Amino acid sequence: MALPPSFWILAATEGLMAAGYAVSFPFLAVYLNTQRGLPMSWIGVFLALSMLVSSAAQFAGGEVSDAVGRRKVMIWSLALRTLNIAAIAFAIYGAWPLWFIFVVHPLGMLAGGFFHPAARAWVADQTPPAGRMKAYGFLRMGMNAGWALGPAAGGLLAAGSYTLMFFATALVFAACTVIVAFSIKDVPGQAGSAAGTSGFSGFSSALADRTFLRFCVFSFTMSAVMSQLVVSSSLYSKAFLGFSEREIGLLFSLNGLLVVAFQYLVTRALEGRRITSGLGAGALLYAAGYLAFGYSPSFFFAAAAMVVITLGELAVSPGMQAMGANMAPPSAKGRYLGVHGVFEQVGKSAGILAGSNAIGFISPHFREGPWFIVAEMGAYKT
Repeated sequence: MALPPSFWILAATEGLMAAGYAVSFPFLAVYLNTQRGLPMSWIGVFLALSMLVSSAAQFAGGEVSDAVGRRKVMIWSLALRTLNIAAIAFAIYGAWPLWFIFVVHPLGMLAGGFFHPAARAWVADQTPPAGRMKAYGFLRMGMNAGWALGPAAGGLLAAGSYTLMFFATALVFAACTVIVAFSIKDVPGQAGSAAGTSGFSGFSSALADRTFLRFCVFSFTMSAVMSQLVVSSSLYSKAFLGFSEREIGLLFSLNGLLVVAFQYLVTRALEGRRITSGLGAGALLYAAGYLAFGYSPSFFFAAAAMVVITLGELAVSPGMQAMGANMAPPSAKGRYLGVHGVFEQVGKSAGILAGSNAIGFISPHFREGPWFIVAEMGAYKT
């Protein structure tokens, strides 16, 4: 299967976006806790609510992209996200009241949430069902190439300037907006091809497909498990493992490098097999990796646990995207991927809220306790 040149441009752009995002946002929780004195439990509520707000955009982004085209949705989402990140950078620079960040960050998540369902639907438009897992795997490689570079740079910048981190992210998103505007074209005739129902009726019509509904419930739980990688692990690493921002950034970079190095090989190994087999194996690896991370006696042990977690990610993430796209009828790819995105985002919100609060309330008494809960959830989904 030959992918069009514009696909590779999108993959590279998503890699650049991931690098820009990873320079700053994984450290937002650390900034709020160490620089502004916000308790971990409050940070968890704030970030979970921000992600919950973005879940509404997942469905809307898919639905709107079916109606007006994928490209327009991607461009406007990136442009608004750029302005939002710049506003956060100014707020950090001027030490503005925390309420400003509490308002602006969720709005940015809302705007940014329109991008991914439109982009995933665009990829589904360009590829046949048999080639989608490979295509989404390549997207993962692009994103994680950026994820490998961003946190390490962010960890170094955090030692001197949180403001510079967020300004750098805003510049990267501005560049990505320009690239998408000039390089991505929709499939002719795609815009306006949406199925007749819209809004809540469109949402419920997708969930009337019972197989798709069961898959969405699975995705909710797995997303809650997967969400522990950024916020919960960074808070736990700082407060209970004693890692510096630089070491936390290196762990995230290791995750990204491993995906770049092995995503294609894992995708090839899973070709011809049932997608559900890869999802089950990945869930078990997540469970084992997170439990090992909780018991990490050193940075190198934590890095080894991150390797196991990443192996789970390699199997689960592209498989979930491909299965969601394969279940969608041709005229409602954006809708189905948007509905699936809602379950993913709500799952991530629940995971961040539960994980950060568990670390704040359980870990002081039983340090590894939260990771037992995460491991049990991952093992249960097999």
